[in-house]
Amino acid sequence: MADRPLYAADTHSLLWYLHAPKRLGPAATSAFAEIESGQADLIVSVIVIAEIIYILQAGKVNADFDEVLARLQASPNVVIAPLTTERVAELNTATAVPEMHDRMIAVEAKASGATLITYDQAITASGFVPTVW
Repeated sequence: MADRPLYAADTHSLLWYLHAPKRLGPAATSAFAEIESGQADLIVSVIVIAEIIYILQAGKVNADFDEVLARLQASPNVVIAPLTTERVAELNTATAVPEMHDRMIAVEAKASGATLITYDQAITASGFVPTVW
């Protein structure tokens, strides 16, 4: 990735960006605009992809998973980060973020040096990783 701003997206921010952008906060909207225009890069933890499957299968959002995944994979400045043993081991000490899936997302953002795009107040209040909304 180039030397430019780096963001990570949590599940809700990414789904809202793709399917309900008016739900995004002003800083989140700006971050996604930077990403879309190629002025910034985006890390998407594989756990976000898994949560998207769950949300779509539960009928909470009406979208086609294959289209969502294809859109992410087609973007030259989006990287889908795998869940590695190294990242899982970091979960043991990242207890400031209480919910496990959120912790996985926050750990990836922190390890990547990214600012996390999130509405989640528990993540933001933890101070574990820089956030925007």
